[in-house]
Parts: sequence; C-alpha cells; structure tokens
Amino acid sequence: MRAPRSLRARWWLLALAALLAGCRAPCGDGEEGPAYLPTLAPELVARDLVWSSPGLDATGSVPIGNGQLGANAWVELSGDLCLYLSRTDSWSEANRLLKVGKLRISADPPLLAAGAPFEQALRLSSGALEIRCGAGDDETRVELWIDAAEPVVRVRATSARPRRFSVANEGWRNEPKRLQGDELASSWTLRDAPASIEIVESADRVLDVDAIDGNAAIAWCHFNADSCVPLVLAHQDLDALPSAKLVEREALRGRAFGACVVASEARRASPQRLESERPTRSFEVAVAAPSLTDASPERWLERARSLLDQATELRDSRERTAEHWREVWGRSWIVASGSADAERLTEAYQLQRWVQQCGGGGPYPIKFNGSIFTVEPAAAGGQPWNADWRRWGGDYWWQNTRLPYHAMLASGDFEQMEPLFDTYRAMLPLCRERARHYHGASGAYFPETVTHFGAYSNGDYGWNRDGHAANEVLCPWWQWAWNQGLELVALMLDRNAHAPSEWFVNERIVPMARGVLAYFDTRFERDAHGVLVITPTQALETHWHGVVDDMPCVAGLRDVCTRLLALPPSLGSAEDRALWRRMLDAAPELPVETRDGRRALAPARVYDKSRQNCETPELYAVWPFRLTGPGRALEAEARAAYELRRDRFENGWPQDGTDAALLGMTDEARRILVAKLANSHPKYRFPATWGPNFDWLPDQCHGSNLMLLAQSLLLQEREGKLVVLPAWPVEWDVRFRLWASNWTRVEVDVVGGRITRLDVWPTSRRADVVIRLPFSESSTP
Repeated sequence: MRAPRSLRARWWLLALAALLAGCRAPCGDGEEGPAYLPTLAPELVARDLVWSSPGLDATGSVPIGNGQLGANAWVELSGDLCLYLSRTDSWSEANRLLKVGKLRISADPPLLAAGAPFEQALRLSSGALEIRCGAGDDETRVELWIDAAEPVVRVRATSARPRRFSVANEGWRNEPKRLQGDELASSWTLRDAPASIEIVESADRVLDVDAIDGNAAIAWCHFNADSCVPLVLAHQDLDALPSAKLVEREALRGRAFGACVVASEARRASPQRLESERPTRSFEVAVAAPSLTDASPERWLERARSLLDQATELRDSRERTAEHWREVWGRSWIVASGSADAERLTEAYQLQRWVQQCGGGGPYPIKFNGSIFTVEPAAAGGQPWNADWRRWGGDYWWQNTRLPYHAMLASGDFEQMEPLFDTYRAMLPLCRERARHYHGASGAYFPETVTHFGAYSNGDYGWNRDGHAANEVLCPWWQWAWNQGLELVALMLDRNAHAPSEWFVNERIVPMARGVLAYFDTRFERDAHGVLVITPTQALETHWHGVVDDMPCVAGLRDVCTRLLALPPSLGSAEDRALWRRMLDAAPELPVETRDGRRALAPARVYDKSRQNCETPELYAVWPFRLTGPGRALEAEARAAYELRRDRFENGWPQDGTDAALLGMTDEARRILVAKLANSHPKYRFPATWGPNFDWLPDQCHGSNLMLLAQSLLLQEREGKLVVLPAWPVEWDVRFRLWASNWTRVEVDVVGGRITRLDVWPTSRRADVVIRLPFSESSTP
C-alpha cells in the first residue's frame, strides 16, 4: 500500500500555505518577496549540458527518465539517435534487471553529414534532450523526453528538407540464452550454480500489432513463462513456509515488459522497423514501455496499446514534463562558486540528483550498481557482454542500497523514498517466517545481500548443503550481520522527522520496528543484569571472528529505541512501547577501547583484531545513527576512531567524508569532497558516470555519498539546533535550499564568508539557527 495521496502532496501543500501566509524574506536585491517562490531560476539550479560532437556509442550516452522508465541516449556520426530503454522492474526469469531493448531512429539522407555542425543539449531544467544536426537548408532538430506521468518516450524531429525517417528495434535477445560462468554472476541470485542446473533466459517475443490511431506500430516484449524463485526457495528450505506461494506468484513468473512503438505517417517496413511513407519534414515517435506482473504477452500488448491510444498530446506531454522538472529543481538546490572545485560540485550535485530522479521512482529501490543506466561493460575494461550485464547483479546490498535514500532527506525528495520502504515491507512475511524456521526467533531480520523478494542469493547461501543445517549461511562476509533492520527503521524515523505523518508512523515505522526489535529480543541471551549479549554477530564485513556486541547493532538499538520512545504517546500500542522500552534498557553500552594510547570508539565490545574487509564499523555511532559528534558525549572518542581508522577512502560506498563533516572536520571533509569530484570515468561522456569503484557504473554509492557529504557541510541538526555551514569551506560561496526536521526549509546565500540571505520556514525555527564561525550574517532577516 502506498502512502495516501494527501501525504505525497504534503510538500506542495505546505509550499502553497507558506506563500498564502505571506512568509517573506530578503531577496538578493534588498526587496522582499514570497519565501516559497523559487529564488533561483531553474536553469541556474539545473544547468544544461551541451556538447558540440556526437556521442559515437553507448559510452557517449546521457541518461534521461521519469523515475520508472529511462533511456541512455546518444547520437552516432551519421546523426542516428540510439536509445537503450530500461525500467526499474524489468526482472528476467533469472532475476537479472534487463534492458527493455534498443531503438535506432535514422533518416535518409542522414541527419549529420561529414563536417556539419552539431549540438546536443541535455536540458535538465525541463527534462529533455535537444539535438541539432546540420545548418541552414540541411538542419534537423530532434527533441526527446520521457513523459513525467506515463511510461512513454516521446521524440519529435523537424527538418528543413524532406527526409525519410525510420525507427527500428535493435534488440539482442533473439534466442534463449543460457547464463554460465562469470556472466551468470550478473544474476547474483544464481551465481556459481552447478553445471547440472541450467539457468536460461527466454528470447524476446516479437508481437504482431495492428495500427494504433491510424499509425503503424511495432512491438516486442520479454515474458517470464518460468522463474528461478521456486528453485531459490526450495534450496534455502523456505518453500514450505506460508508466504512462499505468494512470493512465487508475485516475484518473477508472469512478468512482461517491452516496448510498443508508433510513428507518424509511417508504414511497417519489417516486423521490427517503421519508416516514413514518404519524405517528410517532421517525424514523431511514441514508445510505450509498461511492465506488468501476473500477465501474458497479450495482456501486456493490450496495456501498451492503451497507453498509446490515450497518450497525451505532444505539446501537453512536453509541458507537464517540464513542469515536473521545474518542481524538482525548485524543491532544493546547492549552487557553489568561488573556485573550480566549487563549480564542479554544483554540476556534480545537480547531475547526481538528476540520475536519482530519472531512475529512482519505480516500484523497487535504486540499484546501487548502475541504477537503470548501465551499458555494455567492455568500455570499462569488462568482458564483451551485452548491456544486460552488470557487476554484482540484481540483488540488493543494504550498505549500498541505503545511500541514495539518506541523501533524499535534505533534498526534500521524501516521496521518492517509498520504493525502498515498500520493498522491505513486502519482504517482512518471508523474513519473519525464516527467522522462526532458521533460528527459533520471533520478529524478522534482513540479509545484507537480498533478492527483491526477500531470499538470500543461492550462491551466498551455499550451493553445496551436504552436512549443513538449513540455518547455516555459507557466506562469511555477512553470515551473522543483523544491523540492516535497525538501519532501515532509523531511516524511516529520519523520514518521519523531516516529514511528520501519523499514517507513516502507524503503517510503516511501527510494524517494521516491531519485527526488527522482536528478533533481537528473542534471538539473543541476556547477562545477569538483563543486558543483551549480541552474539553470534559480526562487525559488518570487516570483523568476522569472536565478535560480541558489534557497534552497528548496539548503536542501532540505542538510537532506534530512544527515538521511538520520543514519538507522541498516541503512536504505537502499549505493547509496542513496552518493547521499545525493554530493548532500550537491554541495549549494551557503546563499545570503547584504547588504541595507540587513545580512547576511541570500538568495532565491538569483544572482537578478533583480524580484518576481512575495509569498513570502519566503530563510526556507526557517528553515522548513520548520529549518537555522538560535536558537543556530545564520546565526541573525543569518535574523533580518535576517525583519525585512527585503518582503511581510508574517498570514492565508492565508504562514508569517510560524511563522518568527517559530521565531526566538524572541515579541511578533511573538503579534501574528500574534492577527491570525489574527480571520480568520473574518463571513457564516458556523462560527467556523473562515477566509478566503477567497488561496484559498477554509474556508481550510485559514490554519487549519493557525494550528495550526502555536500549536504552535511552545509546543514546539520544537533540537539534540536539547525547548525548552518557546520563544515563548509569559508573560501567557497554558496547558495542552497535544504530541508530539516518538521518540514523546515533552510535557504542560505553566502558571499565572501558572509551570509547575505538566511531564510528559515517556518519562521518559528529561526531561533534554532546556529551559525558556525567564521561565517557571519551581513544582515538579520
């Protein structure tokens, strides 16, 4: 169940309320204006990207999308426009997230002659890609966008001279494909499957489709007549659980996705190609790309036809898409200046948020390893596989998956967090039943690496089960990791702190917290004082052996239970509140140790010092749980833990930069931020193609950490105070609008180390503002 529409509309209702209430603040020219009108033009907040040469191949592509449907778009030397179409829910039988397909739009004569002028502009402010090929009597203009409200791609071409246009499907799944060896790892759910188990993805189906509204059409779809889910559940001894049949029915089998393409005044030249009936100066293409569950190819085609039959007029589609993007960019921004690094931050922040918005609004969480904008791996030094391949496959790693959603808090993109919460909520029944079956415990836990339907990967669980009980997970990297559910509840509490909602607490937070805390309550023993002894456990993927009371779990219990108990007394039943109090009373103290002569936060109360990975679990009390920091208990121990940490990173999923910013370490945070800005892959045109780092391109862990770090430099909340510019470099000018708790919006302009604008809404929270020295206000709003 999605949040009520009233909740999802709350942001804009509050904006309107503020405007009608007459909240006012100084404008840059000294006059007063409505506080909720955007104070920066969209084209400044979201600057266009312009190129003067074609992209040549998929490495020259740019991402575009509406949240659930996306495309990598590029122009080849001939002027052909190519599109890799993608969705957030195009799961194959083998649980790989596949491309929908590839389209090519061509013209005769070609759109781009040798030596002719060329311009391609990605209009972030309005959500469109604009292309100009040639000049004068040979000029052609092409505009591409994906409708903000429908899974429909729109293309409009206008030419100074008549041309015969065509659009063709260039799909590659023309026959069943058996996945083997390293390519099978792109499923991950089925990686390392024994040769006796054939893992096969079916061929796409070319469909016979009649004309739509008088226009010729072509169509294809991928249909999952089979599914790996029964194999996965049976292998993990979960197939007899009550929720198993529901998981089997809803996860993969019967899923259909593809594209239905119509073109103006065109004929069907072949089953997969449309072309203009005659040379023309204008050509329009519409591509409907829905995804259905529990469907058939026939039902899928009926839905695609319906989308095209009812498609909005081209002009209206363009305007509502532009309006959607104006709303996005008006919600929040960071525009930095004063140095090349500051300018680069502005671009990087805008482009990462663009990618999140383009590929993060479907029914499933953002894939950390490329979102929906992966391309074939060869250009990044990978194997010669097609664009369906991605490193680490289709499963979700919690440590990676969480990162985009933490960055959505300060940017005000609260509704976009729902797919994460919905997905883990849907897993709850299976996870609860597995906890009872495997460990005899109540409640639920979530594996670190999990399929979207809640199971382990068979490769992680272990294919060879000889001599192993059902509850033995043969992946030591996270066999005993339990912090995922606590982090999820904490993130839900963060979301509710920013956008309070009794509905969200009752329908999302309380049921999730009930399951997560009940697992700790019944899974682990207590000592003579009633304190939990959390073992077997591990400190993330880094410390596996002899671990007792790991910092992520201990900090998570303390943070989550404290904040749950701080909710209004009317929220949560008496039984729930008793559980919250019982678990807070039973939570161990945060572990501390003496290391190199200094007292520092520790990875766990007891642990073997050997390291198997490169995380810093001791800093989980700084982030994501924020139990310590400047002016709080254990601040010195937290700084010592940071300074003594074994592994140090600027790129990928590690949180060094965010930790430094939250600890007030301005120079260190700036150093890491500048290093992050240089992580764009040199072989790719789009500047926010981060990585691959530990994962894959474009690396959403890296981009999201970059966003989170920039936000943390500008605005933090400490003990109810709004700390402005807590770690921002004084040499950089900046204008920002970010969000804090209780629907609070903070807007600041800084020039030459002085704050020239400080606008806080609601105005009652202006008294909570603390400005870090050496920054000062030039005037008081």
